Amino acid sequence: MKKKFSIKDHTAIIVGLLFGFALINAAIISILGARMGGANVFFRLGHSNIPMNSIQGLLQTFALMLCIIMACVDCVVGARMAYFVVAFLGFSSILGMLKNKNLSPLPGVFNCLLSFVAIMIIGYLMRKAKEKSITDYATGSYNAIGFIEQINKRFREKKSGSLIYYQINNFRAINDDYGHEIGDKVLHEVSDRMISVVGKNGIVGRIGGSEFAIMLNDKVDANVVVKELFEQLNKKMVFDNEGVHLDCYIEGNAGIAHFPHDANESNSLFKCADVALMHSMKKGGNNIAVFDENMLSKMHYDKEIEQLIKRAYDEQYFYLEYQPQFTVNDKRLRGFESLIRMHLPDGRRISPGDFIPVAEKSNLIYTIDEFVLDYVTKKFANIARESDITISVNISANGISRPEFVSIVETCLRKNNFAPEKLEIEITEYSFEDSQEQTIINIKKLKELGVKVALDDFGTGYASLSRLMNLSVDLLKVDKSLVDDIEKGEVNRDFINSIGSMGHLLNCKVILEGVETDSQIEYIKDLECDYIQGFVWGKPVSYEKATEMIS
Repeated sequence: MKKKFSIKDHTAIIVGLLFGFALINAAIISILGARMGGANVFFRLGHSNIPMNSIQGLLQTFALMLCIIMACVDCVVGARMAYFVVAFLGFSSILGMLKNKNLSPLPGVFNCLLSFVAIMIIGYLMRKAKEKSITDYATGSYNAIGFIEQINKRFREKKSGSLIYYQINNFRAINDDYGHEIGDKVLHEVSDRMISVVGKNGIVGRIGGSEFAIMLNDKVDANVVVKELFEQLNKKMVFDNEGVHLDCYIEGNAGIAHFPHDANESNSLFKCADVALMHSMKKGGNNIAVFDENMLSKMHYDKEIEQLIKRAYDEQYFYLEYQPQFTVNDKRLRGFESLIRMHLPDGRRISPGDFIPVAEKSNLIYTIDEFVLDYVTKKFANIARESDITISVNISANGISRPEFVSIVETCLRKNNFAPEKLEIEITEYSFEDSQEQTIINIKKLKELGVKVALDDFGTGYASLSRLMNLSVDLLKVDKSLVDDIEKGEVNRDFINSIGSMGHLLNCKVILEGVETDSQIEYIKDLECDYIQGFVWGKPVSYEKATEMIS
């Protein structure tokens, strides 16, 4: 296999050639000057006589110019070579003065001295420029370019080790709420704590945004380092900036890949660590995942799912089902939650748990949001006008934070002649993790249109009481994980009851999700709860069956 030369290889070749050429010139100057008597010797060129010391000066100037180019090409190796050549040239000139007992080479000595100073300045400036180009402005650690250089150096030296890919959770919310200056201080503190944990066992770099990378040598257990890192980052951080005060605890996730076991070049290594990071994020905050081949298979599966999503609209892979919601006391139908499904021509059914996370990693989730909105408002337009039901549509966290989202809803309502008060936009508490300010603006605008807003998975995420008071949502959906424990003890029931009381205090209705047994309903009837949703009274049904239930 033919070797590909990198920029570093070409630089080395250029510096080497220049170095050799400069030495040859220096040798010519020294030998000719010594053998021919220096200033008293002339070269005959046509009808003109050229003094030897003029030729010496020309060759010396050319050699010194090459030395300066060396320092510019490589601020470390090139500069060191240049120092040696300049010293050699200066020493040769001094020897010439001593041997011929005249001062004609003296300007050459000063020329070498000035060149030596120029090379020192150029080398210093080039070195600082290089350091700046590989240093992250916010943290002072390596940036992506510098960190990858170090990884590649490790591969060239055929050394083993580990790569830790770390991501801070909720960092965008810090930037949105407290400003970028506080955000940069947080990044700097995180980097400092990482460096203190890693010490001399590796290097730390900020790859971009809230993502960091750590390279460890093979003598260190990456799992131990990550656990210590979690412990250090979970300690309180305090920041102040022009009246803005922030106390925070950093939570994040880490993916680990080992080299050269998992990969033998930097791009593949980062991909492996990134796959492990994504895997750890599925398990919640402050979790670690170590890369293995099964994760890579999952990544290929996700790629397949991504292609299926792109084809789903043209080939009609998507369809919707509708899960009914009932009042607790008299089992009266409140409405339906719309649930998207994927069915392939070969009979396979792809779970939303598989294709929604894939879509959320790209703009494909926006297309799904818009497809469901348009489909539901078109299908139920006539029925909604003639009955007292609510049709709920799930919108992704990314979708609700889009500045244009409310306009998209307005367009669907107007185009399909759907009554705004019959539509309910359902979001999760995780919608407030990123772009919090825009999300709140959109919710208020939806309310002004007359559209209802439901907060899903309540009790598991980020919605604080103060935020709820400002949002004025219409419905709190208590997460199934809380409902599952309703029979386990009075404390569990009291907790759900307190959520219901809080919701009613804020003029919200409350619905319990995932109700599956009659015994759960008996407990629910004594709680502050308005509606239930679950298999016990109604599994997801087709559009045709949903319309039968309404009539």
